[in-house]
Amino acid sequence: MTCPHCSAVNPATGIYCRACGLDRTAPLIHPHAKLYAVRGIGLAAVAAVVVSTVLTVLGAALALVPGAMAEQAQADRDTDLLQRAYLVELAITGVDVLGMLAAGVLVIIWLYRARVNIDAFPEAQPGMAAGWAIGGWFIPFANFVIPCRVMHQVASASLQHRRVGLFTGLWWAGYVVSFATSQISGRMEPDANTFAAHVAYFDDMLIFGVVEAVGTVLAGFFLVKLILSISGAQTARIERGRAAHVPVVPAAVPSGTISL
Repeated sequence: MTCPHCSAVNPATGIYCRACGLDRTAPLIHPHAKLYAVRGIGLAAVAAVVVSTVLTVLGAALALVPGAMAEQAQADRDTDLLQRAYLVELAITGVDVLGMLAAGVLVIIWLYRARVNIDAFPEAQPGMAAGWAIGGWFIPFANFVIPCRVMHQVASASLQHRRVGLFTGLWWAGYVVSFATSQISGRMEPDANTFAAHVAYFDDMLIFGVVEAVGTVLAGFFLVKLILSISGAQTARIERGRAAHVPVVPAAVPSGTISL
């Protein structure tokens, strides 16, 4: 007998699957539960995450440009060139921030929908309400913990995979490194109003940019993996569950015939 949850083959006797441990007789989804489509928004979120990651990496590489401009300004004692270096840095940062905001909005929408969906899974026991998938990102200090917990709950309820915790942890570790680095660098200023201090500032920004890029690549890779895996698993389960609840309509009997 095939388990409806993980498709493992089991003996005809017994209720619980020997592979995933779930009740084989339980429905895949509650018939009247609220469900969201996650495949489309998931693909949009993945695209945005990839674009945002590329922009961050490019931003780290392009940080060499304002640094070189500052060094040239120091050599020429050119304050106008130094100001242009800061404008270049501002443009690079602005593009990076726009990419992160777009990706963040789509990821939050996807996470909320995926979190609502697991309420329809009979065996799921989420510890946090669906609203935390949105609100958890905006509470100071708590936003270093809550989104990760929500993602882990969604992944655990959606995937029969022993590495769910590892993937979630690596995603969150990369995100925290990237976010913390960007926050620290955003508050840094030159130690003094001298050419040497401005050059040192841009050197520090280059280092922070590289660290942020490494964290972003790590977070982006595992976030894309989680989104695609969870979206595919939830979509397949919802489709199978809905098909199981479709009522069987008897074939129409032609007029004038007698059905026994």
